[in-house]
Amino acid sequence: MPQSHRNLSIPSFDELKALAEKDPEQLEALRHQLSMEFIESLPEEHQGPLLAQQSHIERIIERGNNPNHVNILLGRELGKQFVRFADSLNKPIDEHQAADIIQFPNATSRPSNKTKH
Repeated sequence: MPQSHRNLSIPSFDELKALAEKDPEQLEALRHQLSMEFIESLPEEHQGPLLAQQSHIERIIERGNNPNHVNILLGRELGKQFVRFADSLNKPIDEHQAADIIQFPNATSRPSNKTKH
């Protein structure tokens, strides 16, 4: 497994704060760049779900009117996902999925597929 995500260089809080005040678009571009670098540093089998999650996060951010509103929207989404995750861990296995089990007839009791033309 690649370990390059541990080498991502993230500016200090003070630098990020200054960037947010001076150039919010550049901060947003940096956030997107670092997110993508991290996802791309992971094994391919993990990238698909994380790219989907990242896309979902991007759509939530686009709906925000200002940084505080974005934080509220992301907090709500995190809460929803936490509840779904907790529910899936706390439900007994038999509650996750119910299905009727149908017995297939064995070969001797099945009608023949041989048809005369």
